[in-house]
Parts: sequence; structure tokens; C-alpha cells
Amino acid sequence: MSAAADPKPPAPSTRDEVVARLRALIADAAPGTRVPTVRQLMAEYGVSQHLVQRAMTELRAKGMISSHVGRGTFVGRSAAVVQRQRNVLTLLYQHPYERGDRIARLIHQRLSRDGHGSLVLTYSDVAQVIELLRSGRRFDSCILQPRGSTMPVELLALLRQRSNALLIESQVAEHLDVDAVSNDPRRAVCLAVEHLRGLGHRRVAWLTEASGNYFFRRTAESFEAFRAGAGIAPADWPVIRAPIDAQRLGIADLGASLRAMIAAPGPDPITAVVVASFSEGRPILDAFAAIGRRIPQDVSVIKIGTPDLEADHLRRLSIVGRPSTQAAETVLRRLYWRWENAAAPFETIYDPPLLAPFGSTAPPHRGAVAAKRRKG
Repeated sequence: MSAAADPKPPAPSTRDEVVARLRALIADAAPGTRVPTVRQLMAEYGVSQHLVQRAMTELRAKGMISSHVGRGTFVGRSAAVVQRQRNVLTLLYQHPYERGDRIARLIHQRLSRDGHGSLVLTYSDVAQVIELLRSGRRFDSCILQPRGSTMPVELLALLRQRSNALLIESQVAEHLDVDAVSNDPRRAVCLAVEHLRGLGHRRVAWLTEASGNYFFRRTAESFEAFRAGAGIAPADWPVIRAPIDAQRLGIADLGASLRAMIAAPGPDPITAVVVASFSEGRPILDAFAAIGRRIPQDVSVIKIGTPDLEADHLRRLSIVGRPSTQAAETVLRRLYWRWENAAAPFETIYDPPLLAPFGSTAPPHRGAVAAKRRKG
């Protein structure tokens, strides 16, 4: 029998009781942590504005909290709060990429809510942003979102000079003396492959971009490593590296790539495809429809993408990836940890993805397999 949930404590009725609740609330909080607003505390405790304000006045007089006009109330004395305020620059490469925009927005909102200065800049010309950084101020931290673009050594060196800590989002940073946060490519492959094999698929194709994007390169390499370790012939589990669209993110001609993949020789048909690309859900669905393959009746499909980005899946494509909220939270967690551990070694944090099923996978259709064998 499951244990009953702890009952909610009764609402405080006196100033001392509200003070006790607030003391407990901030007991383990670090100096500089934002305290809920008066309205939030009124709703939480079910008390009047007058009681909350009196309790906060008492804690303020004892130096346990401090208030700053236009910014909010924080744990600790004013000096401690000011000392912990940080200025953070988030630098984004200009690309039509909703996931990256959402992550940057979540990071900015959280930093601002926690009382830190947050500046978000988007660039397309590296030389221009380098010139701007050289003439600008220093930052406590910089977050770089290269978004599939190259990371010039000069830009990385300048960001390290202009900040106390540099973090690269959605990339690895081996031998660069910076922190980085990345989706875990091996875990992404394992989730997709284990799911499809569990459904009974014997031939699985990996369709990805023939680009310099590190994550797509790493996932394709991990798929090939799994294939070799399982003793599967490359022709049975092919990797197709398709040309990219130079003007937009994604594969240039999904239909042509899929036709070539479906026509690949083998005793059994390819019954499952993993698409690792910036291509959104709509062109993927349209490409399968154009070659006459129904999802999931004829072919199961998994996209490597973002579960909370509807354009990626349209609630019709199963996704392996990290929600943008998780990606932003991992970046912030590492950033805040770095502020408290400035001398610690730098490293890349591999953030585990999840599988979000949206109905695009099923056991292989036996009729299609039998037809392929008869034709062979």
C-alpha cells in the first residue's frame, strides 16, 4: 500500500509564524538567491500582504535578506548580493533555428530572474563580432551558441580574454580549456537502435547530413560502431550522408536521399530509418509520402531532434533528443557551478537525451518483407 502524501501545513496566522516559514525557506539558499515576491508568498502561505511585508521587514533588519528597487529581494546582505551579481553574454550565430533561440531565451530569463545581468547578441559576421568584443567590456561569463557553424580560434581566444568563464552550448570542447554542454551522441544512438530492434526491425538506415556538424558526425560514427560491434554488415544497416541545403538548415533533397536508401540491395527491405538532421518534421513527412512510404505501416521513422519543439515532430514523428528546457537548465547548472569552482578542470557535459514516442514506429510489416524476398 502506498504511503499517504504529507498534508500541507496550516496557514500561518502571526508575523512570527510567517518569519519562521521564511527562515526555513531561505535556510539552505546561497547568498544572492532570489526570494519569492510578496504576492507569491501571500498565495503560498494564504496570508495577507501586511503579514508578509512585516515578516520581510524583520528579516531585512537582521541582514538575512536585502531588497533592490526594480530587481527584487535576495538572500543575504546587500554587499553579498552585489558581490554575487554576474554579467553574462550569450552569443548566438545567426541561423533560422528555433531550438537555439528558445534555449537562449530560457537562459536569459533565468539569469535575469536570479538578478544577474544578461546580454544576448546574434551575429553572422565573425570579424564584426570580434571587433565589437575588442572594444567592449568584460563579462563574468560568456555562452557561445555556434549552431553548426565553425568556431574560429580567434573568436574563442577573445571570448576567453573578455570573460572569466566561457561555456559552449551544443558542442564539445576538447583541449580548449572551456566548459561545454552537448547532447550525448552515444546515448541518442542507443535509444533509437534499442527501440527499433525491440520492435523487430532487422534492417535500419541512418540518414544524416554530409556536413561538419560535430553531433551528426558523432552519432553516425556511434551508429557505425554499434553496427560493427553487433557483427552487422554495413549494407544491412547503411549510413547515408546526404548533401545539405546551403541556404537553410537541413538536407537539400530528402526525397532523393530516401529513394537511394530504399533501393539499396539486400535480402530484406529497410523497414526503419533514423533521420539525424536539422530538417524539420514537415519536409521529412512530405519526403516519405512522395516516395510512397507510409509511416509507420511501411517504415518506422525516428528523428533526432527536440521533443518540446512541435515543428520537429508535428506530433507524428517519434523524437530522440533533449527538451530545450533541459538543455537550458544543464547550461545554467554548469555555469553556476563554475562560478563556485573557478579553479576546477574544464570539461564537456554530455546531457542524456530521451525518447519521445509520437506514433511513427511499429513492428515491421511482414507483407513488405515477404514481397522483398520474393522479388529477390
